[in-house]
Amino acid sequence: MAATCTLSTMAQSYNGPESVEYDYANGRWLVANKNSGAILARANDGTLTTFASNFSSSGPYGIEIVGNYLYACANGGTLLKFDLTAGGPPVSSVPLSAASFLNGITHDNNGNLFITDFTAKKIYRYNTVSGQYNVFVTGLAKSPNGIWFDENQNRCVFVNWGSSAPIMAVSLADSSISTLVNTSLSNCDGISRDGDGNWYVSNWGINGISRFSPDFSVGPTTVVSGLSSPADIFYNTMSDTLAVPNSGGTGTNGNTVTFHWFGTATSVQDAGPQNMIDLAVDPAHGLVRCYLDRPGRATLSFTDASGRVLLSKEIGHPTRGWLSHRIDMSDWQSGIYIANLNFDGRTVSQRFSTLR
Repeated sequence: MAATCTLSTMAQSYNGPESVEYDYANGRWLVANKNSGAILARANDGTLTTFASNFSSSGPYGIEIVGNYLYACANGGTLLKFDLTAGGPPVSSVPLSAASFLNGITHDNNGNLFITDFTAKKIYRYNTVSGQYNVFVTGLAKSPNGIWFDENQNRCVFVNWGSSAPIMAVSLADSSISTLVNTSLSNCDGISRDGDGNWYVSNWGINGISRFSPDFSVGPTTVVSGLSSPADIFYNTMSDTLAVPNSGGTGTNGNTVTFHWFGTATSVQDAGPQNMIDLAVDPAHGLVRCYLDRPGRATLSFTDASGRVLLSKEIGHPTRGWLSHRIDMSDWQSGIYIANLNFDGRTVSQRFSTLR
């Protein structure tokens, strides 16, 4: 089991936290607080403020950031859209025809949202540009819950409710369904992925988090226990932190959001070690996180698989530690790329891929 640290924050302000998402652009967590009908914003110091409120019927449930907007599942079959900077009230409200309980949500690189309908056992596809939608998958045997876009395989991976819940995938090329692994887990709620490709699944059967290897050949391995109805999780690849909304009201962690660190270089509470540099790339959000062991100026560059330099820029760090930098990758073609960080005569590189 990887080392983890758990931090609970302001439990008295949460009321049925259901889904959590990290807002990389604004450096905060967003939490769907379903029992109070609100979305909360959590700053890095733990301060909670209201991002949006007054949900009219039920929810919010799953939330997802796409560009400058936050989308939320609410009121059974309604998709709400919020300005990421301004917060509520919603910019738009779209009821999806025949939807009964929209729950999990993810997005691809083409502006499409994929949303699970827990009760109707369907998956919807909604285009954020055109506003058009359709039923992408129907007739599932179990109730789909959390869902995650896997760009390398051009698919969405989703977990299911019930006993002996399989982890499944839907191909975005033809909407075909496949079973990735059969499990003994029960009532799986959320799924997320770390920077090394490992999968994390929240499940109520063990009130914990199970981890699988990138190809699902190893696992499930219990990496977090003692939770309370863990719901729709999110792994922040920039800080190697898994956030878990505990939607249950019992136990030590009832009605809390807990944070579990799986990093190896530095913790979320520490500036980090001396005598090293490091970087982590999040191509889905166009962000690069760089670590320098002292203040100074470094060079951040990107090459394609052939070695052609696409971008090179000087970055400044006013202090030792991690800083995030936004990189516009919107016009990069699908393929393999290499990020390079050079500082004080030392270079560290990371290989990553994009899929358009």
